[in-house]
This record gives sequence, C-alpha cells and structure tokens, in this order.
Amino acid sequence: MLRKRAYDALRTDVLCVDAGDLLEAVADRLEKHLEKSPDMDAVVVTRQGRYMGIVSLRTLLGDLNDCALDASLRTSLGPGDFETVYKDACHHCMHRKVADAVRRDIPVVSPSEPLHQVLDAMIKADSRFAVVLEGSRLLGLVPLGEIFHELRHQQARKEDAAGG
Repeated sequence: MLRKRAYDALRTDVLCVDAGDLLEAVADRLEKHLEKSPDMDAVVVTRQGRYMGIVSLRTLLGDLNDCALDASLRTSLGPGDFETVYKDACHHCMHRKVADAVRRDIPVVSPSEPLHQVLDAMIKADSRFAVVLEGSRLLGLVPLGEIFHELRHQQARKEDAAGG
C-alpha cells in the first residue's frame, strides 16, 4: 500500500451540484445516481465551479432529521399531530439550499498523496470519502470502499506469493 496513491483509488463517477441547488433537487439527482453507482452515495458541492464540500446520504438524512425534528418539536401540539407536522417540516427543510447541509471537513488530497495517508486523514475526519483536487480542479473522490478493496487485493497477492 506504500506505493499506491490517491489517484490509484480515485472514482470519477462523481455527482456535482451547485451550492444554490435545493436539497430536494439534489436528493432527486442523488437517487438517480445511486442506480448507476450504488456505492457513491455522496455529491460534491461547488460554488462558482470551486469545491465547497460534500453532502453524503448520511449527511443529508441527518440534516433533514435535525431540521425537521427541531421544527416539529417546536410546532407540534402533541402525539396526535406530530407525524403530520414532521412530514410538513421535512418538506420545508428539503426546500433549503444544499449549502445549508454541506460538510466542509472532508479530507482534500492531491492525486499523488500516498494511499495510507489518505486513509489516515479519512479516519481522523470520520469520513467515508476523500476529495481529490489537482490545484482547484476536482478529479474525483476516493471512497473508503476502494481503499478496503485495495488492501484486500494486496493481501490476496501476498497469500498467493507465499503459497506458490
């Protein structure tokens, strides 16, 4: 793994959205994107073409729940109307801009960054993704699953070499 770089685990099937897009539209696009790439459950958010952060499925759902739950608890009269109020709050929350839900603490790495350092940064940031930028140009994402795959592949090669 010492020879592998971020570029070796790079995924380019990345969905990019503008910071001004509504969460509802982003959720629709993400749902369609997941049909083609089920393991790429995040969108890259840009503002004026520059990287801003990521909204993953987990981030989106967590933000939606926090927003809707807070609104529902403030306006609900009790258990009898909570479901209706929560549903209306979810609808309202999905009409905010994606910039309101973006996670900005995702590790940003260069394509030549050693893969073990990318993994370390992802673990420290509690992130399933690292963003690969060359200058200000987005190249793609390194998902945790790709690093896992590389580690397993490397282990299988070692076992094959030891056995043969």
